[in-house]
Amino acid sequence: MASSLHARKIRTFLLSFELIVDIKMRTVFGFAGALLGLAAAACAAQGGLALKHLKGGVYVVEDGYYAKENSVVYVGAEHVTVVGATWTPDTARELARQIRAVTDKPIAEVVNPNYHPDRAGGNAYWKSIGARIVSTRQTADEMRRGWDEVVAFTRRGFPDYPALPVSLPDREHPGDFELQDGRIKAFHLGAAHTRDGIFVHFPQERVLYGNCILKQELGNLSYADLNEYPKTLERLKLSELDFDTVIAGHLDALHGPELIDHYQRLLKRQASDAAAERS
Repeated sequence: MASSLHARKIRTFLLSFELIVDIKMRTVFGFAGALLGLAAAACAAQGGLALKHLKGGVYVVEDGYYAKENSVVYVGAEHVTVVGATWTPDTARELARQIRAVTDKPIAEVVNPNYHPDRAGGNAYWKSIGARIVSTRQTADEMRRGWDEVVAFTRRGFPDYPALPVSLPDREHPGDFELQDGRIKAFHLGAAHTRDGIFVHFPQERVLYGNCILKQELGNLSYADLNEYPKTLERLKLSELDFDTVIAGHLDALHGPELIDHYQRLLKRQASDAAAERS
């Protein structure tokens, strides 16, 4: 058990921003898995980006640059909303090109669901084409305080990631907010992967975007509040939102509501392992 925990610590250090090797490999292949993950990180900047229709107005963005992240595009009656700015102005430009291939409606707004580079790195490009950047006030404040540090953190894992200056939101909502005449509902339930991260619900399509908060592996916990994370997920379960699909923020994009229970189990196991290390 001690060697297994040691291997997991090595992986967590090496695989910043969600580049996670299947934890089932930790018993026999943990160290080898970490090395494979590091090799993947070295070439991650050469990944690709795909825009895929899910249902209704919802499209899933699978962004394979750096560490794979998933964002959302919503094509509304009059304009397009992007949830997650993608990693950089270049990846944002590529996403905009793909959006134009499916609709000629203008890209009016881009939501930063948290302040990290995978969610806000593309802001400058979106502004350059006239889109408004939208976030909670909490996310904007976190960006003002912590942008340079979190970019430096990203560059330690991905040296090819550019040293982007901060590009702040244009509209800061004091709390939860709605877009597209209520067809997009963004809400904060507490600290989790970051202090500011929000969920985004698409009620007509019965889709929940889990942001970096929900995914199939633990991912990067360097900025997480591990005491509040389980409570935030429990509040999500008690919210009685109607959805049958969860879009995870990283790794495989599409899941059912059971992803919430799955991630709670991962957190519980992580807490148990941490307690075992201390004893």
